[in-house]
Amino acid sequence: MNKENSFFVGWKDDMPKANRSLLIKFIVVLFISIPLLTFLIVKSQKPFNNHIFEFGNVKEFTGIYHADPVPILEVTDNKIPEGFSNYVLLVGFGKFGAEGIISNIEKSSGPLNGLKVTLQGTLIYGDGRYLMELTKKEDSLIKIFDEPTVANTHLYDRKKDGYSGEILDPKCYFGVMKPGEGKIHKSCAIRCISGGIPPVFRANIENGQYEYFLLLGPNGEKINKAILNDVAELVTIDGETSIINGWPVLYANPSDIIRINKKSYYAQD
Repeated sequence: MNKENSFFVGWKDDMPKANRSLLIKFIVVLFISIPLLTFLIVKSQKPFNNHIFEFGNVKEFTGIYHADPVPILEVTDNKIPEGFSNYVLLVGFGKFGAEGIISNIEKSSGPLNGLKVTLQGTLIYGDGRYLMELTKKEDSLIKIFDEPTVANTHLYDRKKDGYSGEILDPKCYFGVMKPGEGKIHKSCAIRCISGGIPPVFRANIENGQYEYFLLLGPNGEKINKAILNDVAELVTIDGETSIINGWPVLYANPSDIIRINKKSYYAQD
C-alpha cells in the first residue's frame, strides 16, 4: 500500500506525519488566538463605573423632607462628603420608588413635606449624587423634629434646552448593579422605572462629563410608563430644564424623545 495515500485509524499507535503536522499547527494557532481574542474583547468593553451601593450598611440621616418633584431628603447634618450634593434622592426597597413607603408612613405620622426628619436607609452614590434606599420600608422613619421648618420648594425658572444621552434607572446606575446602563441592563431598568423609581436622564455635556436630570412630563407629571420603550437607549430630548430641591429637572413630552445613532452620540465625547 502507498503510505502517501494512507489514512489515520484512531485506534492505531502511529499518526501519519502530515496529519500530525497539521494538528500541531492548529493547536498552536488555537492557543495563541484564544487569549488574544479574549484580551481584545475585554479591552473593547466599556469599564464599570466606580459607583457604590453600601449593601447591608444602614445609616441614619437628618434633613428636610421634600415631596416635590419626587421624594428627596435635603440632608442638614453634614454627613454628605464634599463634592456630593446634599439633596438625596429617595428610592424604595427592591424595584420600587419611595412614594408608596412615604405614603404608608404618613398614614400614621401625618404629612412629612417640609418637616425636619431622621430617616434610615442604605446609601447608593456616585458622580456627585447620593440616593438612599428606604431598606426598612415603613420603619425607615426614625424621628420627626418639633422645631418649625419652612416647606420651601427651591425652584428655578424653566428654560428651553435640549440634550443627548440615555434614560436610566438611577437606583441601579448609581451603584446597585454593574453595569447599570445600556441595552444589557434595559429589561431591569424597565422593571425599576415601572415600579415607580423616577427615570433619570444622563445628558452628555462634553468630554465625557454628564448632567443628571429627573425626567418629567411638560406639566411636571410622572411619565414613567410612557418612556419605557426609550429606556437604556441613546436619545435626544428637547424640553425645558429647571432645578427643584437640588435636582436638575427636564420637562419633556414623551413624543419629543428621539432615538439617535450610537456613533453620532459617542462622537460628542
